[in-house]
Amino acid sequence: MKKRCFRILLALYLVCALVTQTSAATTVDALDELLGVDDLLHSDTLVAGDALSDWAALLVGRSGSPAHREDYLGRLQDEVSARYNETGGLDPLKATEWHRISLTVLALGGDPTCFGTDAAGSPIDLIADGTYNWHRTDSLGTQGLNGWIFALLTLDARDYPVPAGARFQREDMVEAILAAQEPDGGFGLAAGQSDVDMTAMALQALAPYQAQYEEAIDKALDYLSAVQTARGDFACWGTPGAESCAQVIIALCSLGIDPRTDSRFVKDGGSAWDGLLLYRTETGAFCHTLGDEANLLATEQAGLALCALERMGNGKGRLYDFSDMELQEAPYGGTAGKPALWCGLGLAAVLVCAAIFLIWKGKRKCTK
Repeated sequence: MKKRCFRILLALYLVCALVTQTSAATTVDALDELLGVDDLLHSDTLVAGDALSDWAALLVGRSGSPAHREDYLGRLQDEVSARYNETGGLDPLKATEWHRISLTVLALGGDPTCFGTDAAGSPIDLIADGTYNWHRTDSLGTQGLNGWIFALLTLDARDYPVPAGARFQREDMVEAILAAQEPDGGFGLAAGQSDVDMTAMALQALAPYQAQYEEAIDKALDYLSAVQTARGDFACWGTPGAESCAQVIIALCSLGIDPRTDSRFVKDGGSAWDGLLLYRTETGAFCHTLGDEANLLATEQAGLALCALERMGNGKGRLYDFSDMELQEAPYGGTAGKPALWCGLGLAAVLVCAAIFLIWKGKRKCTK
């Protein structure tokens, strides 16, 4: 596991270097020789369906047009089908399992509304099952506010329509998020205490509704500005870390706010962007807290923040907005969907053999 995480870190370093256009040619060349980004989705370094691997694949996909994306999509489709066949879904409680996998599929150009098959042989719609038709628990928020937040983020990733009569409408998700706002303007995983990460994620989900809910969004921004440290970074539950900085940057970019220059997020020691860069190690990867070694989750989230900033700067839209992508149809590179293909080929082979036998039998009659 340690070796696998290290190899992912090396590959993601290249992604971060690519996005930020840093000049560390010799280091990049050395890492590329060991494991290039082009090999990451193809290799067994990433385990499809594992949270860390999915976020890494999402980052690679969001950073450009990755090679071998069909390989990861195929393995992920197989994993989704296997879980549905075994338990009828991806997780007994966590809706975010559907959301993370849906966003990963989209980042790699796949279609999450038709991704694998269930025990009955029906196509799996990850969007419907994980958002408006969620039925594993009574509420999308059973696991906490992040269930509502990522349901809305996923539903808006391609502005998916919600059918009449669905269990949850967009309005339900928006209202659930807004109802969780604390008096100080922040949001928390559970009621009673705001935290930076959940506030930033709530803002990411509310970004497409900025005009309708300007007051609530401004209150949340004021909260984040107030808790930013003097050196520019952010702390969650009392511990400053790269992940909190990354989530704030993604939120600001989603709202069209530049984390490098907006006066609300520039303190004496630096901006929100400077705060994230404090956690960049000598290798180019990011650490969780200052002084730590490079950390995979911190690097993944920092990489996504870099992508969000690059997208905002080039007018490409929000990090989780995939509406401009052309999706590839299944089957992908895995085994899902291939049994039918092999059955068809087998039937064709039988027919060919039968035809050959009949021709041979006819020729024998003619020679008698």
